[in-house]
Formats: sequence, structure tokens, C-alpha cells
Amino acid sequence: MGCATRPRRGIDVMPQLQVLKNLPRISRSFPVRWPVSCNSCNSWPGFSVHANHNCRGGAGAAVLAAQFLFVMLLLPASSAAQAGVTVSGIVEDQSRAAIPGAQVSLVQGENARTTSTDEHGRFMFTGVGPGKYKLGAAAHSFQPQELEIGIGAQSLESLKLRLKISAQATQVTVSADSLDDSADAESNADSVKFDDDLFRQLPVPARDVLPLITKFVSPAALGTEGLSIVTDGIEGNQLDVPASAIRKVNINRNPYSAEFRRPGKGRVEVTTQRGRRKFHGSLAVFARNSVFDARNAATLGGPLGRKRSLFFLTGEHLRNNESEIVNAITPAGPFRAIVPSPQRRDRFLARIDLRQMGIHYVSASYGITDDDRRNRNVGDFNLPEQGIRERSRQHRLLLTERAILSANLINDLRFAFKSEDAISGNPAPGPTIVVADAFTGGPSPTFSHDGRKSFDALDSVSYVRGRQTFRFGVQSRVRLNHAIDASNFNGTFQFASLQNFAAATPFVYQANQGRPDARFSVYDASGFVQDDIRVSPQLSLACGLRYDWQSSIDKRKNLAPRFGFAFAPGKHKTVLRGGIGIFYEDLPTAATLRSLLIDGVRTREVVISNPSFPDPFQGGQVILTPPSVIRVAPDIRSPYIVQTSLGVERELSSRTWLSLEYSFLRGLHLFRSRNVNAPEPETGLRPAAGFLNINQVESGASLRSHALGVTFRGRAGKHLRGIAQYTLSRSFNDTSGAFSLPADNFNLRAEWGRADFNQTHRFNFAGTLELPRGLRLASVLSLASGAPFNITTGFDDNHDTVANDRPPGVTRNTELRPGTVDLDVRLTKTFKLAPPFLGGQPPAKRESHNLEFSVDAFNAINHTNFAHIVGTQSSPFFGRATSAFAARTIQFSLNYIF
Repeated sequence: MGCATRPRRGIDVMPQLQVLKNLPRISRSFPVRWPVSCNSCNSWPGFSVHANHNCRGGAGAAVLAAQFLFVMLLLPASSAAQAGVTVSGIVEDQSRAAIPGAQVSLVQGENARTTSTDEHGRFMFTGVGPGKYKLGAAAHSFQPQELEIGIGAQSLESLKLRLKISAQATQVTVSADSLDDSADAESNADSVKFDDDLFRQLPVPARDVLPLITKFVSPAALGTEGLSIVTDGIEGNQLDVPASAIRKVNINRNPYSAEFRRPGKGRVEVTTQRGRRKFHGSLAVFARNSVFDARNAATLGGPLGRKRSLFFLTGEHLRNNESEIVNAITPAGPFRAIVPSPQRRDRFLARIDLRQMGIHYVSASYGITDDDRRNRNVGDFNLPEQGIRERSRQHRLLLTERAILSANLINDLRFAFKSEDAISGNPAPGPTIVVADAFTGGPSPTFSHDGRKSFDALDSVSYVRGRQTFRFGVQSRVRLNHAIDASNFNGTFQFASLQNFAAATPFVYQANQGRPDARFSVYDASGFVQDDIRVSPQLSLACGLRYDWQSSIDKRKNLAPRFGFAFAPGKHKTVLRGGIGIFYEDLPTAATLRSLLIDGVRTREVVISNPSFPDPFQGGQVILTPPSVIRVAPDIRSPYIVQTSLGVERELSSRTWLSLEYSFLRGLHLFRSRNVNAPEPETGLRPAAGFLNINQVESGASLRSHALGVTFRGRAGKHLRGIAQYTLSRSFNDTSGAFSLPADNFNLRAEWGRADFNQTHRFNFAGTLELPRGLRLASVLSLASGAPFNITTGFDDNHDTVANDRPPGVTRNTELRPGTVDLDVRLTKTFKLAPPFLGGQPPAKRESHNLEFSVDAFNAINHTNFAHIVGTQSSPFFGRATSAFAARTIQFSLNYIF
């Protein structure tokens, strides 16, 4: 066994299994029992192609028993008695950025212990006895600081030492209460925080962390373009860095900050890894059901030449050979097939950090992503011939510079460049056939090539004076777009039912003609001011104002005030927290693109009602029908939501918080589409005779959402840590997105109903439990009520060429799908190894390396979670589930951390 000191935290990395041949011998052997096939159905236990695999025979029963044991182990366990407690925390500067390499001391009388903060600014002392101590921190170019603390029977964690820039070499001594930041705007207990250790320990399929992150965001707070992901200060809607490059993730931190466009519950802040002063890294290999499914990753970091320069490298390779299940009905009868849908993805990220003269910090990172997927769009009702290939490549460059201008003034400058290129599909050799909720056959109509380049520049200033922190900044973005969209150039026939298909009577034929090429630019600009005031040790206020501008929208009155407060009376164990703010969003780039392409000139959409089949032009003669166009409303304006909340938080112990919060969201001027040239119900005539359909993107929809949330975050005993979140909510709106058309263009009141994302109950838990003998158990549990779905007739009853009509008296989203239950578990065994290649280094200074072997079970209880319920009355599947989410999947992983 290696030494028993605390192992250094590392990051996942993964070449081939052969590298393990060169590792030091493990002093303790461990048996591995491979699974055997199930005698009842001749399949691997827990591996099922069909979602309804419920075999309980042979090995399947053993797997269920093991899963039951896993769940039982997650229950809180009593901690074994230990000598002393743990004192840990973080050292930050005035802008709340971590200070790596700071010297931290813990002094009691003549006895002193010292340590250094890691790359995250964290420190830890273990085995600390009871009594009074002085906790001090010092770093180059900063004023040293001391904190008086008292140690009892409970560990002290999350202590924060905030150092000021060293304008004068003076010693600052404070009490523990004065550093208690429970009343700060950024210390809300309902925030969700993941660090790289927790990501590494939780069960995550092939290290794809985004599904785990999205479990803890509020769907009502998401914008038109989805989740807002802020990576190293640059806002976007993609997580475009490898999972092994993520240092920490914050969700709902400071929900009313004017620095960001979206509210906290619809925003994820991602910080990437950086190098350390010692070489470190990791190797990891993941394997799932098939030997052809694998994910390899590697990381390496350390000093670069001079001590003031650090580097970090990471790369990932994904080989995923999953399959899609087709479950359709054709004129020949039921059609079921399993279609391979392989994916290959490579990601790489390199980062360099430079520190100059102690007052300038410069970093540069470059990332590249290659993604190749085949047989996309296959599955459910889509037959195998609908499969297409999707390829994309992305380059990302980020430059940042932090200047500590004085003891009170810090300037942060960021510049980002991103280039994206994506190709989907190929020219279709024939028309596509769509029979409503029965089958979709023929070649896929998709054929597009998108090229996008974006440039971001941000500059923000932080000024600290006494109890007040003042921040302001500006941001500009330029997006250059070049799109070629030749989709549906061979047309699509739509049939209301199988009977109509057998009778060769489609209700509509649609095809695009012309030159499908468009180039355009979008310019964004924003500015903010934020003033955080500590009125007293018990009360803090956060006041902010933000302005957003976009070139695609003429309206300019987009001022968004924000306000938050926190009141922590007495010993700061209970906090009353609330706030209100306005949050604007931009017009989606896709809306501008569609209005430029389908404009009746560059590209015209031919729509023929009740066409002949298979030749819609009656003998080969092209009939010039009135064109259909897509346009953006002339009076379009930026949508916004007003969010307000009030909650109470209670510190149950030094490591555990419980919060209860009520929040209300009101969305105004939300995007939706409407056919402003639909036939008049009385006459059947269209207002503009020169056009067929005019689908106009408007800002006339609204949203109301109420939510009551309970969040538990922290530790239970020494070994169990995690976060649990329950939300009771009710969300209603009258839009399903910017391009969603109403069932009746003359009766928009019928669109008011349950939002597509409305789920009355949602519960999510993520946590880990340390067990004896180097074992660790982790789980992610998600429970949710069913989401709503529509009931439609399947016919174009109002002759607007769209078959989304509902039965009389039925409004939008009246029915509910069944709820979902999803439990993922991971069991990990950690082996401590003596590090190789140490030369003559004395054993006392050797730090142990870790080898982790993990077994994951996703959907461990093999619960069938339906993905789609057919609501089309003309479909033979009406009222039935035709697809489900993945059945139980097993994943093995090996991770070497040094």
C-alpha cells in the first residue's frame, strides 16, 4: 500500500488499457466477478434492447438484489469515532477569485501547522483537537490575514479568507463572525455546486455531464435558445469543453446578478481547469455493453518553464455504438427494427496561465471538437431510410487578462473567438412520405451546411471599498453566419391516416425551390452595473441594472433592473433572502435565417393542398402556386421575464444547509409563430391573395409560473455528502416555441394551457457515501411527474395546410404522460499506489497515487420511462406509448490519478 496521506485531487484522463501494465503492483488483490447471461431470456443481465425487458430469472434477480443493496447503502451511516475534526475552506481575493499557492497556518499557542492552497484555493487540516486557534493566510502581493476560530466536536468547513491587495504591509486580524458571508448575495443555499471531484465520483454515462447539470435547473427560467452556459465568463448555449476540463460548476449562484443575461435558475457557470505547481494528471477508460463502446480521456498539467507559468492539457475520445428502435405501422403491417446509430467524437483543450509581477494574470485556452454521427433522425415512427449523417467541427479560443490595479481595483478583460461548421444530410433523391403518427418513409428531406463565427469582447471592473463592492462592465458580440439550407427540395407528402395513404389522398404537399444561400451578421451589446452593499453584519443588499441590445430587433428600451437582499439575524444561522429582477432575451438566429431563406424570392415554399399523388404537379407540369414565406414581425420586441422570490435558509450544522423558497415568473412578449394569412373561417379566403401562408414570428405570448422549492445541501456525518432538491410547480403559457404554430390562428386563447415543460413534482438527488476499505458509493436519483401532451385530430380541418387541429372544446396540452423514475448508481474501489519515477525522493515526501475501478448502473431498477404518448386521433397508436428512454445499462471504468 502507498502512504496514508490524503491523495492529491486529479482529473480524468484516458488512453488505452495497456498503460496499466506499467503501473506499480497493487498490494491488495480484488476479485472481479463477470456477469453471466440470463437463462430466462439469454441476454446479459440488465442489458435489453427493448425498454420493456423485465426478466426476473437467473442472473437478473441477482442484479436486482445487488441494486437493492446499493440503495440501502445510500442511507446515512453513523460515523466512526475519530481523533480530532477537520478544518477546511478557501482563500480568495476581493473579487472572490481563488488564490492558489497561498500559505495557510493554524496556530494554537506554541503549536503551528501549515499547508498551501491547491489550484482551487482550497486548504484542509485534519485531526484538529478542540480549543481556540488562529487561522492565517498569506500570499504574494496580498495583505496577510488572520481568523480567530473555536474548535468543538464538529468539523469546520467552508471557511473563507478573503485577502486584500497589498497596498501596505499591514496585518489584518478579524473575528469569525465578520467573515461569515451567509448574508452575501452569492451565498444562497439553494445554489447547486459541482466540483471536478464530485463529477468524477458520480455515475455519469461516458462522462457526459450536461444531463446531470440540467436536472437542477428550472425549465421555466430557460430562454428561447435553451440553457445559458457561461464558460470562463463567456455566455453561450453549449457546453463545448471536455468533461475532464471542468473544474467547477455553479447553478443559480447569485440569481439576480446584473452581470448575466439569464436568471440564476436558468444559468450554469462553468470554470475550466488550470495547471498546478506540480505535475499532475489522470488516465481513464470507460466501457459499456459492447466492446465497441468506449471513452478514453487524458489530462496533464504542471509548471511550464518558470514558476509563474502553468499549463493544462486534456483530450477525450468517444466511440459510442448505440442503436435506435423503430416502432411504426406501414401498409404492410407493424414494422419494428433496431438500427445502429454510431457516434464518434474527439475533444481537446489546452490552457496556459501566466502570472506577471504579481499583479497581472494572463491565460489563453484553445479547444477543438470533432463530432460525427450516423443514422440520425431514425427511430420511433421514422423508418431506417430516414437516417442521415451529421458532422461538425468547432474551434474555440479564449484570452483573459486580470489586472490588479490597486488594493481596491481589479480589471478583467476577456476575448473569445469561436468557429463552427456543421453539415447535415445529403440531397434527397425523392419525396418524403409522412403518415401522421404511423410512419415516415422515403429519404430524409434534410440537407444543410451551416458556418458560424463569433467574436466576443468583455471588460469588467471591480472596486471594493469597505463594505461595498461595485462592479460594472460592457460586452459586445459579433456573429457572422453563412447558411445553405437545401432541405425539402424534393418535397414532402403528408397524409392524415393510413387509410388516406392507401387511397393516395395526401392533404398537403410542401417543397422548397430557389437558391438556398444566406449570409448575415448579428450584433449584440450589453452593459451592467452592480452594487453589493453590506449594510450591517446581518443585512446585505444587491442592486443592479443591465442593458441589452441586439441588431435584429429595433426596440431599444431593454433596461433590466435587479435587486436582491439577505438578512441573517443573530448568529447568522438563519437567513431570509429575496429579490426581483427583469431578464431580457434575444431573437434566435434561426428566426433571422428562416426569414431570409424562405422569403419568396431567394427561396420559395410551394404548398399544394389536396395534391395528386405521387405527382403533385399533375403530369409533370409545374404549377406556380402562390408562395409561402416566413418573416419576422415588423414590431417584434425583446421578450422578458419578471422573476421574484422569497425564501428562508437554515444552517443545520457547519456543513449542512436547508432552504425553502417560493418563486414566481411572469413572461411577457414571448416568441411564437402565427399564420397571418390563414383562410378566414367564414369565407375561406386569405387576406393577402398573392401569398399562401405567411408564418410570422411574433412577440405576443406570455407565461406564468409558480414554484415552491426545498433544497438540502451539505454533509450527513463524515462520509456522506450530496444535494437533494424538491420542486412543486405549476407553469402555464400559450407558446411551444418561436416556430410553433397555433391550432387556430384566429383563436389564440385556446393555446393557453400547461407549458410543455410543466411537471408538478420534481425531485433530484446527487451524492456520495464513503465506505470502509477504499469503497465509495454514489447515486443520482430523479423522480418527476408526467409532462403534458396535445390531443389532435390528425387532419387539416381549417385548411391552413397544418394538421395540428384539435377536437372541439380541447385546448393545448390537456393530457399527461406517466411520471418518470431514474436511479443511477456507481460503486468505486480506490487503491493507493506508490508513485513511479521518483528517483531518490525520500518516502516521507512521496504522495500516493490513486487507481479507481468503478461499476455504474444507469436506470439501475430498469424502470420503463415512456418518452412519447401518441395524441393523434387518426393514428393506429392513439393513446399508446411508442418509445421509452434507455433501459438498464452497465458501464465499467478505470481511472488512474497522479
